[in-house]
Amino acid sequence: MFRKQKKGFTLVETCVAIGLAAGLIILVMKLVGIIHGDVAKGTVDLQNLQEARLVINALRRDFVCATPLYDTSEAIDVRDEVRADPVLYANSISGAHKSRPIVVNSHEIAFCKTSVDSSGAKTREEITYFFDGVTKTLNRHSSSGIKHFEGMEDIKFDLYYHPLNSDVPMILVTMLIKTKEDKANEKSKELELTTTICSSIVNDDVANLDWHWSGE
Repeated sequence: MFRKQKKGFTLVETCVAIGLAAGLIILVMKLVGIIHGDVAKGTVDLQNLQEARLVINALRRDFVCATPLYDTSEAIDVRDEVRADPVLYANSISGAHKSRPIVVNSHEIAFCKTSVDSSGAKTREEITYFFDGVTKTLNRHSSSGIKHFEGMEDIKFDLYYHPLNSDVPMILVTMLIKTKEDKANEKSKELELTTTICSSIVNDDVANLDWHWSGE
């Protein structure tokens, strides 16, 4: 009569199984970490793109009603001089006159926004957009306070004239935003976005310089 042999695992088989399980767990954890990192980076990229979209919308919403600053206490010839050249590229604003054109430089634009409220009254607000290269923040200054836009590496402003209508000045906006990290070079790539914005008020005024005008 034969005795049945008990089945089981040897010590070697047990060690091999534990090693395989541990290796599989480590591999899964690494894959989860990589996927989680990619998702996190993707979220940052989408946030930067969303912030860039908000910047473009804010600039367009403000600049469509942009106009030079006309001070009615000054002589008409001073205001006519500003009207003849409504947008200038300059590093600083001259303090010789209260009336001044829309001023543009590489990291700043300053203009006057004219709007009409529900009662029909005209309101005028001075607005400035300034990009701080140290904090990587675009700051919108107005009478209502300061609004900050983040997520951009750089923003530059310039004057642009379309070949089909070279009389109308437009603002060329160039933005650099970070994308996913390039692991091979250990650097973050940058995506460049460009757009042009135009003031409908300046556009209409340039097209009708012969109209009687008082600057009020």
